[in-house]
Amino acid sequence: MKNKIRFKIDEKSLFLGTYNDYAKGQTATVSTPLNQSKDENKWRKDILELKKYNCNVINPPAMLIHKCQSSSHSGNSIDNVFIFSNFLLDGIKLNTKFQFAMYFKRETDHVITKLNGSKVNNTHLGRIKLHYPITFSFKADGYNIDNKAVLNSIMEQNGGFAFVVRGFEYYQDTKTLNFITSLIGPNGIPLSTVFRRKKGVGKKLIIDPNKVVDNDYVVVVGQNPDIQESTTITYELINKSRLENGRLGEEFIYKLLREKLDDDNELYHTSLDFPQSPYDMEYIVDGEKKYVEVKSTSETKPIFNMSSGEIKFMEKYKDSYVLYMVTEVKEKFPKFYVYTYYDIVKMKKEYPSVRFYAQRKK
Repeated sequence: MKNKIRFKIDEKSLFLGTYNDYAKGQTATVSTPLNQSKDENKWRKDILELKKYNCNVINPPAMLIHKCQSSSHSGNSIDNVFIFSNFLLDGIKLNTKFQFAMYFKRETDHVITKLNGSKVNNTHLGRIKLHYPITFSFKADGYNIDNKAVLNSIMEQNGGFAFVVRGFEYYQDTKTLNFITSLIGPNGIPLSTVFRRKKGVGKKLIIDPNKVVDNDYVVVVGQNPDIQESTTITYELINKSRLENGRLGEEFIYKLLREKLDDDNELYHTSLDFPQSPYDMEYIVDGEKKYVEVKSTSETKPIFNMSSGEIKFMEKYKDSYVLYMVTEVKEKFPKFYVYTYYDIVKMKKEYPSVRFYAQRKK
């Protein structure tokens, strides 16, 4: 048996740091279907293999099983419970004193009762899901499980950014669970700017990659120290540049990195799914996450602006951060420059405007 298992989960199911601004609220799915299809070849066998590993609890306490079962309205069987005590956050040790729990839940009711009292056959009979409720906790029989506390530890360690968990790695030899995350914006970002509701029963959340949202941040303009003349940049020009040139620049750099990296590096275009993310792309090198920011202009001078959120992120991840500046982005052969955090902090900066929040006079 191999020593490591890696699996992805639904990106709309495990996240923290969003403000639920939907009028009637919204509950996260907190589970990933494993055998939803009738075609067994489409089953999530990567996750089903968890039961072969040493994270599977042997003879779990009855109260723990009851706690797992009680989170569902339909009849169900808890086939396996997995408890984790050692963690990594994107390859870096995560400091927390709490445990994290997941479990397989299989639907067992042949008939279910609808809200109007009518009874129908359960079309999902036998369906298995991997559950990881955000609010799940169990502190008895020697366990110190608190999923929310572990997620809070992730946010504290990542610098206070909202995030989604995209998947996990479990290392058999060290009994360690690695959280694979992406940052989706500042803490408190409105949920509706990250996910939108899918029409139909349950109003499930889905990623909305077509959203364009404006950052409510002070703008800082960086300038290459080799350029002596001053530059005037307005909010209007910044927004225009973002809309017209941003997509082209990101596509150019993504293709560049795709040719440079292999599949093991797992290049992911983060901002394509999460426009409020404080970076644009991410990939893995030797088990650690690397972050890429892309700035673009149709002009020849490498001048770019950064939001306060982007600067905060860059300072937090200074040794894992790189910025690609693409110039002449609309030309057949754009030029690009690569800057590290240490390059950027030496650049000349301008502060063309500051946003003030005034209170109405009575």
